[in-house]
Amino acid sequence: MHLNQPRSPIHAAAVAVTALALLTGCARHVAPRTAADAGDTPPIPRLPDRPLASAGEAFHRAWDDGQAELSGYRARINRYGEMRDADLVLIYVTEPMDRRTWIKDDDVPAPHRVSVLKLNASLRFQTGVYPYSVLTSVFAPVDRYRAEWFSPVKITLSVQEWCGHVFHAVWPGVDRYTERLMSYFASEGERARTVATPAGALYEDALLIQLRELDGPFAGGGDWRGPLVPTLWSTRRAHAPSGAIDATIARSVAEVDGVAVSRFVVATAAGTRTIDVERGGARRVMGWRGSDGEDVHLLRTARLPYWRLNHNGDEAQRALFGM
Repeated sequence: MHLNQPRSPIHAAAVAVTALALLTGCARHVAPRTAADAGDTPPIPRLPDRPLASAGEAFHRAWDDGQAELSGYRARINRYGEMRDADLVLIYVTEPMDRRTWIKDDDVPAPHRVSVLKLNASLRFQTGVYPYSVLTSVFAPVDRYRAEWFSPVKITLSVQEWCGHVFHAVWPGVDRYTERLMSYFASEGERARTVATPAGALYEDALLIQLRELDGPFAGGGDWRGPLVPTLWSTRRAHAPSGAIDATIARSVAEVDGVAVSRFVVATAAGTRTIDVERGGARRVMGWRGSDGEDVHLLRTARLPYWRLNHNGDEAQRALFGM
């Protein structure tokens, strides 16, 4: 919108909503929005025509069974400076996507079809009188197109709570990513941009796929150092622009509740997160701990076609993954 245009009824309503949010304490970091923040999403980065390597037979045997893996977790998370009890479910499933749009399409023709391992991380917790619902989705091709296995092609975040809701999407490329943000905060509004990153940047949201090492070792089996784009949820809580920061990921071997795990310590200037992954079996994420007090523990895991379990009485199936 140009500054010399008359204000529309929609704009006036938005101003009224922002004023109400200020009175109710929901709005923060309020600043004027510029016309440059709005507009269509820049072009989505493209993958090479062919992968560098194809997923192995063992991966396909485990993951092409028409079911999803659901793991339930009990968690303590930090929000508004206080620790909150939370429920978390990690849902992993393979599905076809159209490489031109990065949208799921069961009927996409072969030249444009890319099989991805999708992770939906569903987090729910209470803050005082009102609840939070946070869903992060990561889409990672099962074939290797970039240096690390399961490098993501799309990451989305949606957050719903009683002040409003927010959507944030990122499409990673080799040395940049495209992002789209839609927020009820006046300082953020609706914007689309391209963000330059050093080549080889990783995305913290995708680590819950990559560190499972489902089809080969992460970082060649050693430690890793380089640029890391923090989780979209951490960016949301900070109300800060996204971008890559320096990080290290150190690995070791440990034991959790009698289970041998690969332990990965993700360290940045903002703090650390220690992620434990089974060394055998399904290589599940056993849990993690953060320097901000976050503490997440695996309850149970089940493989289910959850999209069919939507009838009255199917709620009993939630016990299979600890909920």
